[in-house]
Amino acid sequence: MTYAIAKAAKELLNKNVENASAELAKFDQLKNSIGLTPDHIKSSPEWKLAKRKFDEAFTISQEFNRKFNKTYKKEITAERRLKNTY
Repeated sequence: MTYAIAKAAKELLNKNVENASAELAKFDQLKNSIGLTPDHIKSSPEWKLAKRKFDEAFTISQEFNRKFNKTYKKEITAERRLKNTY
């Protein structure tokens, strides 16, 4: 896999995490006064599905980023240097 393909895959995985997070955020309005999600909401199938999708997307993205950063360390560093030069 080339750096460009891996970078595109990383962006796609990050978008999946954002989408799953947005689905889970729909339940934020149901939180109680101290900011916790009540147990009756957490036991609903809709919340469980949204939470599972978020957890899966986050874990996949986290594992990919770990390998991506290790594999393409030189390319990432070079790209950052180009951005910081005026």
